[in-house]
Amino acid sequence: MQPQPHSAEQFGPQRDFWWRRDFLDLMAARWRLREAASLADIGCGQGHWSRLLYPYLRTPARMVGIDREPRWVTEAAQNFQRAFPLVGADHFEFLEGDATRIPLPDNMFDVVTCQTVLMHLERPLDALREMLRILRPGGLLICTEPNNLWNYLSFTSLTAAEPVEKLVRQFEFWLRYHRGKVSLGQGDHTIGDLLPGYFAQVGLTQIEVYQSDRVGAIFPPYQTPEQQTLLAQEKEWKDSAASCWDPEELRRCVVAGGGSLEFFQQGYQELLAKFTEEQQAVATCTFHTAGGCLCYLVAGRKRGALSGEQG
Repeated sequence: MQPQPHSAEQFGPQRDFWWRRDFLDLMAARWRLREAASLADIGCGQGHWSRLLYPYLRTPARMVGIDREPRWVTEAAQNFQRAFPLVGADHFEFLEGDATRIPLPDNMFDVVTCQTVLMHLERPLDALREMLRILRPGGLLICTEPNNLWNYLSFTSLTAAEPVEKLVRQFEFWLRYHRGKVSLGQGDHTIGDLLPGYFAQVGLTQIEVYQSDRVGAIFPPYQTPEQQTLLAQEKEWKDSAASCWDPEELRRCVVAGGGSLEFFQQGYQELLAKFTEEQQAVATCTFHTAGGCLCYLVAGRKRGALSGEQG
């Protein structure tokens, strides 16, 4: 079996619930997207994010998507054409390319964006500088990235009263996993916390930071489409070797993050037991959590005439 393209396990139906339309309306107004007539989506995947932003642009707007996987380049173009059948083919294009070597000219786009891309890169600052390069003077860079470590801190109906020592050990397990990923060059899944500082470091100005208003709340009777999708996706990830449940990949990252093999084995067994307990609680309609998470939207403008600032 051929390996799935990068992030294939993350492109399930749960992604359709990431953003609320009224929240995007607010962000589009704050970012003044109606003034923009061109958009580049870097690491576009299937085009979820760019299809959400495109309708806010000034008509007719130009759209270019970049992804390193040929499959996503093809699927993103098809998805975009289905979503916007009245947009002429000369107004959108999807190309194969790397975020650190974007195959586009300098100073070309009013808006450049990415969603959950920098978190996977060994050198995210290189990608930011490339996105800044293709941005027009005064243009807007928008990056949305998480702190995924926070996902393991929020309480559920099963963990709220657990012993402090067990909770600390579980958090240490995921902290070492994340530190290990960084040391192995697999990206930083907590990068959202650092992104405003990175924007300043590469020379962006008028930097603004917001948080997504969505959470993954789960509570009985689990009847909403979003809750049913989240529960089904969790089970699918558990059974998938491509997700963070892969025991060999978990072991490699935890050990690279400073954990001993004994520490990993204990933590992994606790992880399996926790999943089983959650599934049993869901089956009896006793599991619930607000599902708090941290996802940042960071925006900044390139220095130049349009922004009223000198480089």
